[in-house]
Amino acid sequence: MTSSFRNPILPGFFPDPSCVRVDDTFYLITSSFQFFPGLPIHRSRNLIDWELIGHAICRPDQLSLELATTKVNNSERKEIFTAGLYAPTIRWHKGMFYIVCTNLIGETTIGPDEDFLPHNFLIVCSDLSNPNAFSEPMHFGFHGIDPSLFFDEDGQVYLQGSFIHGYRKKPATVIRQAAFDVRRGQVIGEMIDIWTGSGDKVPEGPHIYKKDGYYWLLIAEGGTHRGHKITMARSKDVWGPFESYGNNPVLMASKESKIQCVGHGDLFNDFHGDWWCCMLARREHDSCYPLGRETFLVPVSWPRDEYPQFSPVQLEQKISNRPTMALDGPVIESVNGVTLASSQAIYLRSPHLRNYLRGDDESTIRLLCTGVPLGASSGSPSFFGVRQTSLFSKAEVIVDLATLPANTQVGLSLYKDTYRHVSINIGSATLLVSIEACYPNQTSSSLSPTPVSRANALKLTITSCIEHYSFSLCSMTDNSWSESKTLFQLPASEMSGDDFTGTIYGVYGVGKEELVDFKSFNVNNVLGTI
Repeated sequence: MTSSFRNPILPGFFPDPSCVRVDDTFYLITSSFQFFPGLPIHRSRNLIDWELIGHAICRPDQLSLELATTKVNNSERKEIFTAGLYAPTIRWHKGMFYIVCTNLIGETTIGPDEDFLPHNFLIVCSDLSNPNAFSEPMHFGFHGIDPSLFFDEDGQVYLQGSFIHGYRKKPATVIRQAAFDVRRGQVIGEMIDIWTGSGDKVPEGPHIYKKDGYYWLLIAEGGTHRGHKITMARSKDVWGPFESYGNNPVLMASKESKIQCVGHGDLFNDFHGDWWCCMLARREHDSCYPLGRETFLVPVSWPRDEYPQFSPVQLEQKISNRPTMALDGPVIESVNGVTLASSQAIYLRSPHLRNYLRGDDESTIRLLCTGVPLGASSGSPSFFGVRQTSLFSKAEVIVDLATLPANTQVGLSLYKDTYRHVSINIGSATLLVSIEACYPNQTSSSLSPTPVSRANALKLTITSCIEHYSFSLCSMTDNSWSESKTLFQLPASEMSGDDFTGTIYGVYGVGKEELVDFKSFNVNNVLGTI
């Protein structure tokens, strides 16, 4: 029997997936970089329908993201790197979940040739849906990224990771391993080089699996953008030597595919014994790919004593004889009324949650303005948003001008990082609506100033399609809404690049510490259309 499912399985900004099965349930964790809560965890029983059940970093005092800064490595290629929470691995052993991850930090003055500083940690949890069940991070010494854990049959535990020589050095990284104490969250002994990869740059994202008497090592190479790939090696001993597979890479995007940057995978099997691989990839439409790196899934055939064979990554992923899967359903229109209770809601870096209140009704978000602008390289602006998960989407919010505090700027923003955000901005002092644009090769500027002095309320809207974003305004006067006016169109290519994050729709407030109400904040993502 042949059926199919739709990729990506987690659309939008959900990169660097790691997955583990516990009985009949799959748990998948992804990176979150500078956003809080950090390290989103999804749950599924069929690998198609995924529910966000929590975050491993769910309390601001667990771990600081204040220095999750952003640097421009190469503005022409829009090579923009963001610090924060990178590439977690999730494993389950004897009733407990173990999550290892890297928190990269950088000073606000960091230059393109400087490296972020890695801080690695372990979190232990018995119930991933209970925010009080996550331990405090246990930090351990390892100058690298992408940590992973392997629990061997004899009870020994090993930590793997990508040791950093330096981004501009050759080689930039190498795969290292050490014994690990999961009770104390500490490395035992020294880290040993176990594989330099198959020959491409930046070996990273290691995972070890034991099968048929071999230790199988899976890594990513080539950098996380064009040229990204998955390669493998194996050994009879956990310490190596690891023999590189002669037909590497085991998975890589074809040049003709709209799915590119395939890599950073994790293998797991289902309760029928069939194997799968989750990995990141990027949906590209010419120069437009603002959603960034998303989570995809492919079936894997793994014969005894042989290397696994990975199916090519497809948008409509074909599968055969897999009882876990069901035929894909119809196109689903996802409509979200975003509230403070929304599980998908995110903030920038380490938020002051006391600055975010429920208004007179559940649909009103009351936000305390601060002096931290969206373009700040550290700290936490007053910003509240959700991921864009479809290329066809719409975000809108209503601002009541009668309650707008003096000396503030508030609005609706399309945000990707410190250097790329475009907003419909309301200035309370002049009652002008303008487009505040900040993106590579464009000096931050104010465009399309529009006076709104007679209006009672404003509806701010951002809509997206494959090629561009439209920013529009609708005003209410005497209880009647005007026709929508388009203020600005932004090419989607301006929000695309060799970067780490994806686009976020959010409301914000900058100025003196006054409360502002945002009403009916809605984000509509049309899923499954492309």
